[in-house]
Parts: sequence; structure tokens; C-alpha cells
Amino acid sequence: MELNYDFEFQSIFPKAVWLVPECKRLLDEVGIAHNVQGNHVPAFVDPATIVALRREPDKIRTMMLEAGWSLLPYEGEASPEKAQFLIPQLLEIHAKAESRACDAHAAKYAVFDLFGFTKKLTMGELIGADGSPTCSELTRHRMQGARPASGFEIYKALMAMAGDERNHPTAELAAPPPPVKPAAPTSGPFARVARVFGRRQN
Repeated sequence: MELNYDFEFQSIFPKAVWLVPECKRLLDEVGIAHNVQGNHVPAFVDPATIVALRREPDKIRTMMLEAGWSLLPYEGEASPEKAQFLIPQLLEIHAKAESRACDAHAAKYAVFDLFGFTKKLTMGELIGADGSPTCSELTRHRMQGARPASGFEIYKALMAMAGDERNHPTAELAAPPPPVKPAAPTSGPFARVARVFGRRQN
């Protein structure tokens, strides 16, 4: 049985971030919107396809990353963990900008630095001490239960992308997700990621 190469566009900054007024104002000021092409990366829908891809040699995974593909399966907005990590970070940047503890240029740099880090997280480039990618618990469980029926074929993946008419994700008409409590995670992989940014964990 062949692998499923269907894919969707995974957001880097999730919708829930824009539901917090201070975060929305900050992102509007630096020019980041949810439904722009730069805020999304293609991700395979089936976790078995990702498991098969991650078993390939480094050069294949590198090729896929350079082509813009995530090494994690698409999860949409199903997990709140990324938003719970991002919202406190963005609120801190916003507060410093409002108090003039940093100027507009420094605030913009901080946002794009956070965006770049989150893109690596979304792409599956960050590896934990156990050798597994840093991701949400939802994605971790899906990948652990995946059983690829065959090996990954890169040309089929690239053909799937080339043959798709979606040049970029469009704004979705679905109802927005519920607000996410802006609390820093206290455990799990996102807590370790938060410490990279110097946030104290209670």
C-alpha cells in the first residue's frame, strides 16, 4: 500500500495568537498576518508519511526542508500548546515596546526572531534530548501510533506539491478557535522551548 501524500498548510503562528488584542496589535505593527503565505508551511496530513520520511537518510530530510516541507504532520489548530507558548512571549515584547524599554526596531526584531524560532519548531527541525522532534503531545501521540505501509518516495511528494493549485493558503471561513489561556507551559517539550527564551517556569 502506498503512502498518503495529501497535505495541508500548517500555520507557524496559530490563529489563537490574534485573538489576544495586544498580540494582534504587535503583529499588525510588524506586518505579520495569519493568512499570508509566509505564515504557513506544507505538511503531510498522514503521520505515517512523516514517520516514513523521518526514517530516510539525512540528505532526503534536508532536501524536503529546503523545499519548504515540514517534518511534522499537519495538526491545524487542534493543539493549544503552541499558542500557550507564544502568547506570553508576544505579551512580553508588547509590554516592553509600550513602556519604551525597547524601541520599535528592537520590538520588530524580537518578533521576527520568535517567528523564526517557531518556524523551526513547526518544521520539525528542533530535536529533544531523546532524539525525537519537539512537538505537541497530540502530534507526538499520532506519530507514535503511525505504521508506514511503505517507504517514503520523494518524487511523489514533490509531484503532489507541484500539481496542487494552491499557491498559498487563503483565509478560512470557519469560526475562529476559542481563546487560549496565555499561561506558560509548566511541563513537556514546550516548557523546554520556553526556557530557550529565558522565561522562568513556576
